Parts: sequence; C-alpha cells; structure tokens
Amino acid sequence: MTHIEEATGRGGAAAVALPVEEGGTVAEIIAEFSEIFAFARTKWARYAEEVHPDLRGVGMMVLQLVLRKGPVTATGISQLLDMDKAMVSRQISKLRELGLVAAEPAAEDRRVILLTGSERAEEMLDGIRRQWAHAYHERFDGWSPADLETLRAGLHRFNASAESGRPDGPARRCAREHAQDAQSAD
Repeated sequence: MTHIEEATGRGGAAAVALPVEEGGTVAEIIAEFSEIFAFARTKWARYAEEVHPDLRGVGMMVLQLVLRKGPVTATGISQLLDMDKAMVSRQISKLRELGLVAAEPAAEDRRVILLTGSERAEEMLDGIRRQWAHAYHERFDGWSPADLETLRAGLHRFNASAESGRPDGPARRCAREHAQDAQSAD
C-alpha cells in the first residue's frame, strides 16, 4: 500500500498528508514555484513602474487581486497574499491615491470596507495583461493545448484548495454577498 492509500483508507478522497522527501516530487514542485515567483516578481515590478513610477511590484499584486477577486476586503487580500495588514493598507492607499482602487462600506455591515478596481485600472491592466501574455507565450512555446490545459487545471485546483482553509468572517461574507448582488444586477 502507498502512503496515500494508507492515509485515505481504500483510495478515498479524504485529506492526505503526503510525505515530503528531499528531492521528491513535492520538493521539486516547490522549487518550480520558486522560479515562477522570481519570474513573476520581476515582471510585476517592471509593469508596476509602467502603471506609475511610484507603484511597486507588491502594489501590482494587490491591484490584480482586487480586480480578480473584488469586491474584496483588505483583510481578505492580506490573507490571500499571506502579507502583513499594514503592508496591504499602504498598497491600497497608494492604489486609491492613483485612482486605481475604490473603497466603499458594505451595505450589510458598514464597518466592512469593500475594495473594487476602477475602470481606469481595468483599462491599464488590459494593456499590461497583453504584455504578460506575450512573456508567457514565449515560455509556453512548444507546449500543446492539452499541456496548457493540464497546467491550468492543476493550478486552479491547487489555488482553490487554499480557499477552503480561510475563515469565513464578516468581511468575507459581505464581500461574497456584494459580488452576488453585482452578478444578479448584470
């Protein structure tokens, strides 16, 4: 029996604690993620300067999250990025100052501040996304559509697993309800 079969009991879908061996598959995945992060960090820093000279790479990360996950709270961003709330607050202040992020109290709980990206931010990021796409297309040269879909699905599954571990406090509930209201209004 493998470690996975022992942990799940008859090949079930229970949570599995995979053994991390030095040089094993999980260790290799972690090493690959490190290279991806280095590549992305370099690109984010360069593109951030194109948006505004005072914007840094971490600000681009925050902006992208607001645009992708918004409406979202500063607490939600700090949890997603595993980043200090003070750092996130400084980035949000800069993004608001630049007119890239809007903040408004949630109707359900006025103490909760929901962040959304501005139209200007969407327009600016569309151009930058084209540049990002070009950089990634170069790296994906020679990959088949099936290879790309396998990677996308695996990354999506990996990222989705992080969602289930986050606490569901008032800020997340308000952000989720606000997003559902916005979708039903469209």
